[in-house]
Amino acid sequence: MTTDHWKAAARAELLELRGNDHVWGYRKGAAAAAEPTALAALALLASGDDSAPSRIAAEWLAKMQRSDGSVGIGEGTLSGWMTPHAMQVWAAFPDYTASLHRGSRWLLGLKGLTLNPKEDPAQIAGHDTMLVGWPWVAETHSWLEPTAMAILALSRDGFAKHDRVIEGLAVIRNREIAYGGWNYGNKAVFGKALRPQPAPTGLALLALAGVDTQTRAISRAIDYLTKALPGVRACASLGWGLIGLQAWGVRPEASESWLLEAYTRVQGKPDAAPKLACLLLAASDRTLSLFGKFSRMSPSNREGEAPAEPFREGGSAGASPSRKETNATARSVITRSSSETPR
Repeated sequence: MTTDHWKAAARAELLELRGNDHVWGYRKGAAAAAEPTALAALALLASGDDSAPSRIAAEWLAKMQRSDGSVGIGEGTLSGWMTPHAMQVWAAFPDYTASLHRGSRWLLGLKGLTLNPKEDPAQIAGHDTMLVGWPWVAETHSWLEPTAMAILALSRDGFAKHDRVIEGLAVIRNREIAYGGWNYGNKAVFGKALRPQPAPTGLALLALAGVDTQTRAISRAIDYLTKALPGVRACASLGWGLIGLQAWGVRPEASESWLLEAYTRVQGKPDAAPKLACLLLAASDRTLSLFGKFSRMSPSNREGEAPAEPFREGGSAGASPSRKETNATARSVITRSSSETPR
């Protein structure tokens, strides 16, 4: 199967995995859920010219948005960690600016809890526990992935210079593992460095792209991914890892064959929707613009011209002025040692 053939097949399969509402669940026939719906919508925007399926997804996500601006995993769920994913979809459609702004207001009010270093004498958490990013669940500590996704979503809505985004970027920089890359949360536990993982490393690189120069931390992360990804076929790990590399102008020559092999492993499976989405996002040149980024290898960048505007249906995405909101910060922390198998 050629590169073009697997992409077309993956796109067709992704559309077939939709449920009755023409949105996606974690499995075919399962209840619709925000994460697979948002990822699939972004993947379809990145991989083809028909925006109608993604617009349907944007509408469903808007209906899922609660009065406080957050979006849960599915109907009746409390956690709002899917809000940034939905915001990336809304950012592509001018009709959903109001939903995008409500999501930003909620994100700006959500803070990861802090912990005074004096309360952690055993150094369970090996990072600066006073920096505030975003948690998976309200009233818990900040984690790498929700922080990176919040930064990307808020920046799409014009908050790139907001104090919360600036501190969120500091969280990411502080969580870098000493020998390169990022884990899901901590960089060390009880003084021992954790292992980096491809997906959070890719997300961290994506969030830092266009903000940082190629620091030693960035170079170490790129080196880690270029060495790790040849042996990775888990779709989320491979997908986000490649997207992170692409944001820094690195596209491994063999990446197309890796994506094809990963596709053959999930092809035809009922739980393939979010996996196919990650692979299609990693395979498309349009993906970076969906996250408000541009390729460092793009013609405009090489010629010293202004970078291309982020993708948006009906025109480019305008930036709204930075706004500041405050929220009280409680003092508590939840940490975990994370050395999971790449997803």
